[in-house]
Amino acid sequence: MTRALAGSTLATAVALAIALLGRTAHAYPQYQMSRDQTCSGCHISPAGGGLLKENGLAVAEAMSKWGTAPEFFYGKIHTPSWLTLGGDLRGAMGYVQTPEQLLAGFPMQIEANADAVFGHGFSLYVTGGARSSQYGNEAATHAWSREHYLMWQQKPGEATGLFVRAGRFMPVFGLRIAEHPAYTRKWGGTPLYAETYGLAVEYIAPKYELHATGFIKDPLLDTPEHSDGGAAVGEYRLTERFSVGAEAMYTKSDDDTKIRGGALAKLYLPSAETLLMFEGQFLYQKIEPAGAPNQIVAYLMASKFIGAAYMVDVGLGYFNENIRITQLDREAADLNVHWFATSHLELIVTGRYETLAFGSGGPSAGYALVQGHYRL
Repeated sequence: MTRALAGSTLATAVALAIALLGRTAHAYPQYQMSRDQTCSGCHISPAGGGLLKENGLAVAEAMSKWGTAPEFFYGKIHTPSWLTLGGDLRGAMGYVQTPEQLLAGFPMQIEANADAVFGHGFSLYVTGGARSSQYGNEAATHAWSREHYLMWQQKPGEATGLFVRAGRFMPVFGLRIAEHPAYTRKWGGTPLYAETYGLAVEYIAPKYELHATGFIKDPLLDTPEHSDGGAAVGEYRLTERFSVGAEAMYTKSDDDTKIRGGALAKLYLPSAETLLMFEGQFLYQKIEPAGAPNQIVAYLMASKFIGAAYMVDVGLGYFNENIRITQLDREAADLNVHWFATSHLELIVTGRYETLAFGSGGPSAGYALVQGHYRL
């Protein structure tokens, strides 16, 4: 009975990871250390993701097969210097085994972004687009603003210094891997659609960076996270190619209290054009009225750059939802092959093979998908 139940749980988890409107426009942390020391060197957001700055546009052009002008709509639509526009379109199709076998095709992202600077270091960042409707409130939830926040920057236009953000965004935590099925994203405190309202204080320097976020549950929408809490992550660059970090998060909801802590590391090997990234977390969860399972989640990824237009990721994930109970652990082997055709167009072949207790806890599952991503 336990194995059958575990197999059903695995099937449901994989199906939900694939079938929901998927991945949003996070940054590729693979570019940190390999192309720039900080996420803020390429992105407007100090945590990475979303709209690109001048250096990010240059990297997008250099990392593609045929280049093309990397600006918004290839620079054909001119905007004033205080306004930055962008957007992302994504879709995917392919094979899913949960262990039922099926072919699936679905949209993943339809969003537009804008950032307006209005003096004295202040700016307003807004993302708007389509979303999967909320049950019981379909008519009002076909569209939303996934992110919207006011930001003050100590050194306007630069990549370092103090940043303060207030509004709706993802709590800054972990490696911030773009692939939301990665175990440290899905079960590590920042699952898909977990953006909520908060205040972040962030300091970025060439040798280190610190991010602290306080947040409350979304009062308007039903999101995967129903908690209030806080998160902190710090990263120290021992050399230009090697960094280590520590993280902690506390959340409290009507149902439980979670305390998680973890470590992360990045190592870039220039001779092999390969970046190694690791994140591991331990979670203590107190469930009301009784119960306190402890969990472990970890993810290791190796990303190799091949030529000017290819990046290949190999990832290994481990998640144990209760270390006191046997055969609840699950493991995943991931493969992502990215082809950057132009500075705006990316094609990705992505696959996963997932097991329960290394095959002894229930049937295995997986998927093989082709994704298309177009940046406006």
